[in-house]
Amino acid sequence: MMNIFFTILTFTCAICTSSAIYHIRGYTSTEAINAPRKVGRGTHGGFQCGACTVLVGIGEQLADINNETLAEGLVRLCGHLPWPTSVDCTTVVFTLGPAVLDYLKDSSTPDSLCYSVGLCEAEPGMCHLFPSSVDVETLETRSSRKLSWKEQSIISDLLERAFPWLCYIPGVQQLCQALERTFHDLVPGLDVDGDGFSPAETFRGALWRGRDCHDGNHNFRPGRRPIRGDRHVDSNCNGIYGVNKSSGTTWEEELCEGTGAQGIIYLGDSVGAHFHIPPQWFSPLDMDETIFENLTEVITNEGDWPHLGFATGFRNSTMKPIIQGRVDSIYLRLRERNLCNHRNYQNLARNGANSTDTLFYIKALKQSKSDQPALVFYSLIGNDVCTEKADPSRMSSPSLFRRNVYKTLKILEQQLAPGSHVILVGLIDAGFLYDAMANRFHPLGRLNRNIKYKDMYGWFNCMEIGPCAGWMNSNSTLREETSKRSIQLSQVLADVADTAKFFNFDVTFIPNPFQAVIREWVENGGEIHELVEPVDSLHPTQAAQALITEQVWKELMEKAPHVLGPVNSNNDVIKQLFGDQGGH
Repeated sequence: MMNIFFTILTFTCAICTSSAIYHIRGYTSTEAINAPRKVGRGTHGGFQCGACTVLVGIGEQLADINNETLAEGLVRLCGHLPWPTSVDCTTVVFTLGPAVLDYLKDSSTPDSLCYSVGLCEAEPGMCHLFPSSVDVETLETRSSRKLSWKEQSIISDLLERAFPWLCYIPGVQQLCQALERTFHDLVPGLDVDGDGFSPAETFRGALWRGRDCHDGNHNFRPGRRPIRGDRHVDSNCNGIYGVNKSSGTTWEEELCEGTGAQGIIYLGDSVGAHFHIPPQWFSPLDMDETIFENLTEVITNEGDWPHLGFATGFRNSTMKPIIQGRVDSIYLRLRERNLCNHRNYQNLARNGANSTDTLFYIKALKQSKSDQPALVFYSLIGNDVCTEKADPSRMSSPSLFRRNVYKTLKILEQQLAPGSHVILVGLIDAGFLYDAMANRFHPLGRLNRNIKYKDMYGWFNCMEIGPCAGWMNSNSTLREETSKRSIQLSQVLADVADTAKFFNFDVTFIPNPFQAVIREWVENGGEIHELVEPVDSLHPTQAAQALITEQVWKELMEKAPHVLGPVNSNNDVIKQLFGDQGGH
């Protein structure tokens, strides 16, 4: 069943890698293609410890705001959640009951409570998110009742069941297969004809790839070349079909043929997926009975918002209380240049993906040499240097990175149509992050002004569950080493672009656009925190996403304008005849 811990895990366990971190690191490139994904657990109790700490911390603050006990604050939090989330949440609260009753008496913190009941492990020492002077020895002398093995098992089971949650709702066991395909393989959960496209939006459907206009026929899908000019039916789902009765020529031939129509394919990580967790979900000051209304939809999209992002965004937010701002994207601009590009997009970004992982995820690409050409972005901007452990040896080496890039390009050579283009996007150098964010208050600490980002980073690193121990670290030497490796890997991409030659596509390198956006923002008087997500302090905000689009477009117009294709002189006729072409 779905419960609050999915939300908490999304935050505590892998801000930049969604609700679960799937690691293929450590495998050779060949093994990675078929490797089973391993879930990173961290230390000191991992997921269940982090979830307990954040849950109790939020409950404590809600209790303070409403002049209630901790138990009442936790029940209030559960009451804000939609069913059946609220039921699972309440079950956890009741299971924690005895420890919660001892909470105030012992002057505990959320951390120490979770250690005292056994959900966190104090070896080799305690990890503190909330300020405390309590040590392990003091905890051992306290009278708080440690949860029994059975009680710990109940809570652990709830945490494990949080992902994927639908598998445990009676009557929908078949959805487990959809979830497995969706989250692991990056293919739509609902895809009747198996062509890789879906008429449904969530579960890697039309929010990630162009909407399938004929889900009962695998020959009809976005991006393909039209069948017999789409004389009778819209086989490529771009909304253009039929015959010009005056000329006898099909509209596809008359309006699209020879216009340079192409699709966009994005291979990337959580930045391209547009990972965003609403800060209101971690700020008790902003919580009310409506704030979690869209929890289910956020979960089924892995905490991602690709339909609002810079790569393949196509519409404005329908959840303005938790995300809002201007939407601009490479896809929308390509579509504006040529309306024949309508619905021709595939976003294969995956939270936490690095260059090795992408060798597995690229199997989800639905493209062949007989399809329309494509503009492909290879944009893995951080996970080859970002790991949950402060260990430089876990970063991808330049040689491994180069091999992975070439393997990916060779796969693309086998699948892309002639006339395609590949853009290699440089990694970000986030060495600026720590100094910009360390002394600002995190949403979870805003009420009591007791948790700064540097505290959050320290807790992440102690628990080994953070998104980037290299940059989110008080150790300046480690931050510099992480930046150095990032620059080295970007240079690998630049070198590949200069030397690689393929038959079906050309290769262009562009520097990391988010880095350029931040630099220009600061030069114009802005502050870095205004462009990074408040919860994780790493990903670009909605406002930044639109600025990234502008930067990428500017870079390509200057360096390789041919990859954007010409403006279709028939656009006005297409609008007149086909309106919004069926929408998205």
